[in-house]
Amino acid sequence: MKLSDLTYCQEHTLPRLHSMYRIQRTRRTACTVAIGAVRLPPTGLLTGRFDLPNAPVGYFAEEPETAAYETLARREAKALSMTDLETRSLLWVQLTEPVTLLDLRPHTPTWPVLTSLRFACTQELASDAAHHGYAGLVYRSAQHYDHDCYTLFAPAVGLLRRVESTPLVDRPTGGLHRLMRDVARGAQMAFVP
Repeated sequence: MKLSDLTYCQEHTLPRLHSMYRIQRTRRTACTVAIGAVRLPPTGLLTGRFDLPNAPVGYFAEEPETAAYETLARREAKALSMTDLETRSLLWVQLTEPVTLLDLRPHTPTWPVLTSLRFACTQELASDAAHHGYAGLVYRSAQHYDHDCYTLFAPAVGLLRRVESTPLVDRPTGGLHRLMRDVARGAQMAFVP
């Protein structure tokens, strides 16, 4: 899928200090790609909807709940693993400069592939958007109805500053972040060890 397949290409500019959220590993692993406070999986795995073959891509959401639904409570998930939650944090970041994204939200009704699991099509679209100078994409969440998500390509990820990073499970007490209780209830998912 290419930009030329879309009826039109609408730009969306995120302003300086725009907030975004992401669920990520609390600690780096040997293969983590770290850009500032953002920890990304290795480049080139092509496991995400808008991954690029040769550059890091960061996925973010407009709200903490959307970040949790997109990362941990996806449609295909059956339960929430406490072991996994203990290794994750909610990252809140803000842009230090405005960025211009390709806005895919108006195309969601016409192009269901934008929220499908057929990632080859959407990855090709992301590559074309990066080639045409977009800093990333804004699109509708496939997991949290009527909420927005953002994909930022590597140079734009470097324009983020950390506001706060909060573990999903408090190590000393074992207490669960309120966000995960709300998401588990909304997704009707149980917690398992």
